Amino acid sequence: MSDESEVGIVLANAPRLERAFGPKLAALITLIGLYFARRRPGLLGLLASFLFVAALALQAWIKLRG
Repeated sequence: MSDESEVGIVLANAPRLERAFGPKLAALITLIGLYFARRRPGLLGLLASFLFVAALALQAWIKLRG
């Protein structure tokens, strides 16, 4: 599957996500989906993905605790 079709699928599902989860959470889910639709090969891509997920987890943890 090419990058363009994966991005198209993510963007096509954005309105359904907004109806299901609300605008803020839908935007976050859509951005995460777009990020992971463009896969980066190699160790650098794996490290970037790990750091991205860790940053999101840290932000969610801070928001839930605060």
